Amino acid sequence: MGADVTSQYDNAPMVGVPFMFPLMLNITNLPIMLIGGGELPSRIAMLEEYAACNIHVFSPTTTDGLNQAAGLKLYNYWPVQEDFKRISPRLVFIMDFEFQRASEIREWAKNVGALVHVHDRITLCDFHLPARVRRGHLQVTVSTDGTVAGLSRLIREFLEKDIFGPEWSGRVHELATQRLKWKKEGLSFESLSLAIREFVSERGWLKRD
Repeated sequence: MGADVTSQYDNAPMVGVPFMFPLMLNITNLPIMLIGGGELPSRIAMLEEYAACNIHVFSPTTTDGLNQAAGLKLYNYWPVQEDFKRISPRLVFIMDFEFQRASEIREWAKNVGALVHVHDRITLCDFHLPARVRRGHLQVTVSTDGTVAGLSRLIREFLEKDIFGPEWSGRVHELATQRLKWKKEGLSFESLSLAIREFVSERGWLKRD
């Protein structure tokens, strides 16, 4: 039997809050539904930053910002169960609903196999969004499993300012290019790992003051 994950942590802040499994996901062609209000434009922008192109936005109350962000992706009504069957979303984001209504919509999403995020409702969430530092293909994420989002943001700001500056985008590109050369030369996995360590060490990229 596998070990109980929660037993490994004596200081878990909230009983019943699961420890979330981190996963990098290609969302380019995934059908995604966004349902709610004020946060929709920023959610759309975030998903499009990762090349999502199959987004469906539901909100009967629109603004200039939402109309501009959603465009033809916008449905001016709250979704009904048939919309979930028609779209068959893989990810669903629900925002600005009271608990009972959010639970109902979540159930429709779960019935078609979607993973659901309900804003500020930890017990209704299948996944959470970490705070992100993105430098090109380098991404450093911070999460408190949804328990203290403000702390995640503070740590992200520290990493952005003091650890992973804009130069890291170029560094990752430089090292990725060099790694391809090493692979063409036939270096083994172990040799690649050592070469990357030496490359980074020689340039002092992770050197502590």
